[in-house]
This record gives sequence, structure tokens and C-alpha cells, in this order.
Amino acid sequence: MKLGIFHFELLYNVLQDMHFLYNEEEMATLVLARIVEALNAEAGTVFRFEPDGSLYPLASYGTPVDQLRKQTFKTGVGVVGWVSQYMQPVKVDKPEADPRFYGSVDNTSGFKTRSIIAAPIIVRNQPIGIIEFLNRKDGPFVIQDLELISMIGRQVGIAMINSRVIQERDNLLAFEEAVVGSLTAGLLVVDSQGKIIKMNNRAVEILSLKTQKTMGEKVGELLSFCPPIVKAIEVTSSSKQPRTRQETIVQINGNEMVIGYSVIPVIGKAGENLGVALLFQDITKNVTAKQ
Repeated sequence: MKLGIFHFELLYNVLQDMHFLYNEEEMATLVLARIVEALNAEAGTVFRFEPDGSLYPLASYGTPVDQLRKQTFKTGVGVVGWVSQYMQPVKVDKPEADPRFYGSVDNTSGFKTRSIIAAPIIVRNQPIGIIEFLNRKDGPFVIQDLELISMIGRQVGIAMINSRVIQERDNLLAFEEAVVGSLTAGLLVVDSQGKIIKMNNRAVEILSLKTQKTMGEKVGELLSFCPPIVKAIEVTSSSKQPRTRQETIVQINGNEMVIGYSVIPVIGKAGENLGVALLFQDITKNVTAKQ
């Protein structure tokens, strides 16, 4: 049976907002709330596959998710377990007469399951979870309801993968910022056009800059007081060869300083020149101590 106008409208409304959420639990909660209300169901749950093969209640409607998380959901056990094992959607109208039904949640929660629809959440033929709804209040679930949640399951899968990618990216950026921020050396990252695209706080201190508002500025202009470093950046960028443990004397705000520096090429996967990274320190005291 094909989806009717009602189901297509519901599908559209869910998709309209779902892909703007980048937190798995928030996205799953939104989907459940919309579909439970539209299908006039009593409850719903989104499960996520865990590395050990168990099913983790990511979000729920009608039953507190913390209560569900006290239960153990395994592949092959219960209706949800059957869906996770065979990766097929299912509609159960009389759970008590179905051998796949496992009533432990009903027994502990006091909830009475009268009907079930459940579908796998799949991305690129890989299962990542299950979506389930219980007890349509105005009668049994229909085949169109099952087809709807099967489509929703595929879209939820895409949204979950996207949220994981974004979370991994954010974690990586946060880690990178933490590493860069903890460097005792100044750091300037310059693109292949000679423009500054990154600078840490230590660089601001050493160069006696007021802020980091030099992003996009030509490095030759920012470091015009130090031609040897500018030349090293240009040579490293064109040759793709690092220049390490260099020293030069500069004047910054009327103070003579000895700067130790290294210039490292940044090379892309295809061997293309992406720019350079300049690491530098004020080694004036070290040099003076040796003299």
C-alpha cells in the first residue's frame, strides 16, 4: 500500500526540522514526539546499537527513558530484538500471542503493550538502531504507518551519522585549540597565498599585538620588521622543505629581541602546498645567559 497524503505531510514535517539538530538525543526526541502525536500512539522509543551488540534507549516517549535504560535490550530478544536481528520492519497486532514479544518492560513499568510497529534505522545497508511505536489509541496500526516509520528510520540514520560527524569534528577542533593554546611557542599558520589563517595567544604576546585581528593579513606585512623570517616562510612555501632552529634579532616596540624559529611546510594529501606553520620563541634571555 502506498503512503497517503497524511503520511507524506507527516514525513515532510519531521524531515523539515530533524536535519537542523546535531545532537542524537534531541533529534530522536523530536522525531518521537512528532510521530507519536500524529499517529495517536501511546509510546515510542529510538534505540541505538552499541559496540557490544546491545540496544541502548536513546530517547523515549510515554515511558521515562531512564527507566528503559535500566532494562537490557539484546539482539534476538523481543520484538525489537527480532528487528535488530533480521533488519526487517514488523507490525504486531496481538503481542501476547506473538512468540517474539518479550514482556519484561511491561512487567516492570506497568505499561500494557497492545500493538507494536518497529523498523530498523539503516545507513548504507548498515544497521545503527531501531525505531518503535506502541499502542495506536484509535485502532490498530496500519501498513502505511509501518512504511512511514521505515522511511523515517532511514532519514533518522542519516541524521544520526551527520550528528556524529559534526560531534567528532567539534571534538577534534576543541582538542586542536587546546593543544595550540597550551603551546609555549608562538604559532602562525600561513596559507599558500601568504595570508595568516591561525595565530595562538603566545604569538600575540611575543609580537606585542593588541589582538588576533590580523587574520587574513599578509604575513609579510605583519612581520615586516623581520625580513629573515618572512624570507624563510617564502622559501619553505615554495620548496616544501622545513627550516628549523633558526635565529634572528628583531626590534619590537623599541626592544631588541632574539627570536628562535622554525618554519614547517603544510602539505596536502595530493602533495599540494597548503601553506606553512611558523613556530617561534623569545630566546633573548637564553642567549644572554650563554654570553
